[in-house]
Amino acid sequence: MVTPVWSDELPSQLSPAFLAGSGFAGAPGQTLHLPGTPATVLLGSGPRAGYGPDTARATGARLARAVTGYRRLALSAPDTELRALVEGYLLGGYRFTGYATTAPAADQRIDLVTPDTSSSRAALAAGLRVGAAVLLARDLVNEPGEALTPPEFAERARRIAADSGLECEVWDADRIAHERLGGLLGVSRGSLLPPRLVRLSYRPASPAATTPATRRIALVGKGVTYDAGGLSLKPNAELAAMKADMAGAAAVLAAMSTLSALNCPVAVDGWLPLTENMPNGNPIRVGDVLRMRSGTTVEVRHADAEGRLILADALTLAGETAPDAVIDLATLTDAAAVALGRRITALLATDDTLTEDLRTAGRRAGEELWPLPLPDSYRPQLASRVADLANYTLGVRHGTALLAGLFLREFVPPDIPWAHLDIQGTALSDTDEGEWVPGGTGVGVRTLIEYLLSAGG
Repeated sequence: MVTPVWSDELPSQLSPAFLAGSGFAGAPGQTLHLPGTPATVLLGSGPRAGYGPDTARATGARLARAVTGYRRLALSAPDTELRALVEGYLLGGYRFTGYATTAPAADQRIDLVTPDTSSSRAALAAGLRVGAAVLLARDLVNEPGEALTPPEFAERARRIAADSGLECEVWDADRIAHERLGGLLGVSRGSLLPPRLVRLSYRPASPAATTPATRRIALVGKGVTYDAGGLSLKPNAELAAMKADMAGAAAVLAAMSTLSALNCPVAVDGWLPLTENMPNGNPIRVGDVLRMRSGTTVEVRHADAEGRLILADALTLAGETAPDAVIDLATLTDAAAVALGRRITALLATDDTLTEDLRTAGRRAGEELWPLPLPDSYRPQLASRVADLANYTLGVRHGTALLAGLFLREFVPPDIPWAHLDIQGTALSDTDEGEWVPGGTGVGVRTLIEYLLSAGG
């Protein structure tokens, strides 16, 4: 039996001397195991007045690690912040074991003891749904590159869409060429595997005639399923993590998989350009010029600055549908990780309202976003002598996350609010702390869901 304990209301039946000797003070996520039949686990939840979603999420995550030896639990949970507690438990207990030869741990059964109200049932359902979406994104990110190829990712997206009430359209290499996606085609040239472009669509239930027209949001996710750097080959030490270069596409797919179940009030389109960036066969050469979907020509000065090339085509496609806003997620620049570390995502945007809405959604979801500028004075650094733009500025070590954002901005109509989330620093974790576990984090999924659920007004 797991019982929450507030740090300012410690159990009176346990002596102060015993509590002091055990070191248990009711801090968030702290546990104290008491023998008996059944065994009792006291779960610290911090001071009652300070209990909010961040505390609940962290508490749930730490509980999951503390009770791995129990196969059946009864969790007495407060009806406040129930969704966050459930999310935290799922995220903190996650481990990717798809390729382990040892038998996985047996499933746990958890009986939740909480007031039976419509709000608590809705919170439980949302916590399970959102948590499962983050785990889906983590699973995709953690898959080896040889398993999650562009065609395989597209097929999984098709299956997930069918199970989630989404429409799904997959473009093969011929269709991609017909649609003039020069960036996606160029990057894919070095791979033995063909590219794919996935379009996902969600539409809410038909509104009443008196309801204002539904807003429509476009999401774009970078989907480089393995990034060797092309001819600008990465050093070996960096290659192990390059199966995660599709974390943006994984986040978009996972977030959209929840929209029907959560009755999202806005229409959403997702664009997932999928490719590998490899040095085989006929890769793009440094100095080559690509013609993008928009007609813009781009000189390739660095073959490992490929994410912005495939995003440019997807952003153009998204803009052509005239949505109310465009949001892209991408593991794009090491500079974002250097600037903000492993817990804060960089946010570059053309619209202050969109910036604040996303930051508010991120705070509610437990994912911090920090705005970086898009200085027009830096735009000349993208100039090319042979094309309209260069994809990389040689010899420049500073401000490269901003230059990447300025490059992407070129492919979004100026009258459409646009935001770019650079998740290079936050898509992977090397620590086991709170809801973060080693490997893929699923970052962005919760923020997107929070934003979309609140974007109907």
